[in-house]
Amino acid sequence: MFKRCSAAEIILACIGVSIMTNKTSDIQLVVTAALKKEIPKEWFESRGVAVHTLSALKSGALKKHTGFSTGILLVITGAGPAASEEAACWIRDNLKPYFVLNIGACGLNGKRYSTGSWFSPLHASDENGTTVEIDKREPVPYPSDTVDVPSLMSVSKPYSGGLPGPLKKHDVIDMECFAQANIFRGTGISFHCLKFSTDYSDSGLKDDFNRNVALLREEIKKLSDFLEAGQRTFKITAVIPVYNREHPVARAIDSVLAQSYPPDEIIVVDDCSTDRTPEILKRYGDKIRVLRMETNSGPSAARNEAVKHAGTDWLAFLDSDDCWEKDKLRGQVEYLTKYPFYRIMQSEEKWIRNGKRVNPCRHHKKPCGWIWEQSLERCLVSPSGVLVQKSLLEAYGGFDEDLPVCEDYDLWLKISRNHPVGLEQSMSVVKYGGHGDQLSTSYPAMDRFRVKSLAAQLEKETHPDFRRKLIHVLGKKLTILIKGCDKRGKDSDAFYYGEMLKTINKFQ
Repeated sequence: MFKRCSAAEIILACIGVSIMTNKTSDIQLVVTAALKKEIPKEWFESRGVAVHTLSALKSGALKKHTGFSTGILLVITGAGPAASEEAACWIRDNLKPYFVLNIGACGLNGKRYSTGSWFSPLHASDENGTTVEIDKREPVPYPSDTVDVPSLMSVSKPYSGGLPGPLKKHDVIDMECFAQANIFRGTGISFHCLKFSTDYSDSGLKDDFNRNVALLREEIKKLSDFLEAGQRTFKITAVIPVYNREHPVARAIDSVLAQSYPPDEIIVVDDCSTDRTPEILKRYGDKIRVLRMETNSGPSAARNEAVKHAGTDWLAFLDSDDCWEKDKLRGQVEYLTKYPFYRIMQSEEKWIRNGKRVNPCRHHKKPCGWIWEQSLERCLVSPSGVLVQKSLLEAYGGFDEDLPVCEDYDLWLKISRNHPVGLEQSMSVVKYGGHGDQLSTSYPAMDRFRVKSLAAQLEKETHPDFRRKLIHVLGKKLTILIKGCDKRGKDSDAFYYGEMLKTINKFQ
């Protein structure tokens, strides 16, 4: 039996001193809060999160501090728009994280909603009427009962006797959100806001806040329970779908069995192979669990079948013609221990074509964070490199079994629309190409399947900016498909894509 180490032990053993320095470039998530009393500082620090005031940061606290193992920083900004703006400017100029999440107390305007709830605003305004849109995607897992509201008002001072008339249209009141949203706008740093209601912004404001601040601290712990991932062992199921791959499948399975951080189970789904694949799988005995499909149904159905039977929280997929380097899972566990807010991530890969190492094109470079827009043109997430929470996969319905190819492109787009994707940069996935049984060689003009995926997502998309980006890429792909159909004399297909192009052009 393999000795299983905790994630924290792996980090200490493999990264050593480097995690103790916590370079600013390693910080991907900054959480901001106004007041020290709102934050359970010791609780965060015991889970590897550095907690500092802005003045401490300006004095070089990050360079002096040791012992923090995550790429997360919690900044106490001070109360009010001026302090909040100053902190945002320092974060922007010195850290450049991927995400900033502003949390803390808020008041409610009237009693339409109850205190003791989390609120996620779509817009933040100041008292002059300037409005900034808030990024509604989820950089960290939000509580399931979070209340979405149209607007939040950031005021310059507490209003304990009710808001002036022009401000009464706003649902939620605070003193910090707008200033930060305004600073981060257009910087490439996504800004997000979650506020916990402690009072009604009336004459009882101060007493209500003081009475509920202990509850706020407890709710912040619950909001941040993803940090507990770094305190426990990751349980992983490796999933290998296979169809008539008698030659490479053993290489794939052996690479999983050789992992320095072994998965808890290995599920191989045989999609009704007719070659020697079943015989090869049988040789592994109880080292793997073999599921055999009743009919040949394709890789989507095979993967989905494995997901149904997986007994762990995390899933790692591997195509049967690829393999992993021995530290692939170990590297991913280390990454998720440092950045535990991710629910999906991948590792970098090396490509082997016809037995020779080749370099990917620049446009295949894997992004990190909010990757949805970059992924519209082509799939930038490799199934063989993915590690994903089972619950996240299930929430988006798994792989579309109606798509014979590009099913991964479709699913990763759906997920990355609302959730960031992490990237562990070691080249621990080996992808082999150039062999004749690749699905991509069996389905020419693969963009037709991407078009189907994009069109389905466009139907459900409501945000104007995301719709515009979908329409732009969809229009480009349709134009290319129409030209290809015309060239090959496929008039009916050209007409079909032409009508689709006319329809989406009406939305521009």
